[in-house]
Amino acid sequence: MSSAYFCPLVTKPVVVVAAGHYVTRCGEVVTVSQVSTKHDFGCRGRYGNGTVEGWHKSGRIFAGIETANDIVGPAPGEDLARVPGYSAGE
Repeated sequence: MSSAYFCPLVTKPVVVVAAGHYVTRCGEVVTVSQVSTKHDFGCRGRYGNGTVEGWHKSGRIFAGIETANDIVGPAPGEDLARVPGYSAGE
């Protein structure tokens, strides 16, 4: 992927800041086990059914469009607000 692909993501708030449970736009809880601070899709985790996914640190799975599988914030009970770098999602 060219660096131009990631341009729409550069100004998005950082949502995935630490390993933990997050909620997607459609309400599904996912588990993130690996976090990346780069502009890549290196935040790796799994859906409840075991399917592996990669997210940008903004929570998006695609640069140009929103999807139901984008991460929008921490799951209920996760206290990520105290993690440095966290900002509320979209």
